[in-house]
Amino acid sequence: MRSTSVCYRIKSSINPEAPDSLYTQQVKKKLAAILDSMDEMERQVLQMRWGLIDGCEMTVEAVAKKLGKSPQQIQRWEEQAIRIMHHPELARRKDNR
Repeated sequence: MRSTSVCYRIKSSINPEAPDSLYTQQVKKKLAAILDSMDEMERQVLQMRWGLIDGCEMTVEAVAKKLGKSPQQIQRWEEQAIRIMHHPELARRKDNR
């Protein structure tokens, strides 16, 4: 049942109306820009593995099953996404793909 999950309890304990600090807003903006520069699969894998959408991190195996891909493919996409996070200039720009 969703209402008893750990992720649900953690998310519901956070005040969604509390204003973000300026620093947090800047970090979120930068992260969104970097994620937007990634390929769709790199972005999806990173979001699922790190819990960037719902706050719940997923294992490589769980992501692989959800996307219908092999764990090795998921690991490669995650590694590429992490490289892009460290060096955003490595991302292929959407208009150049």
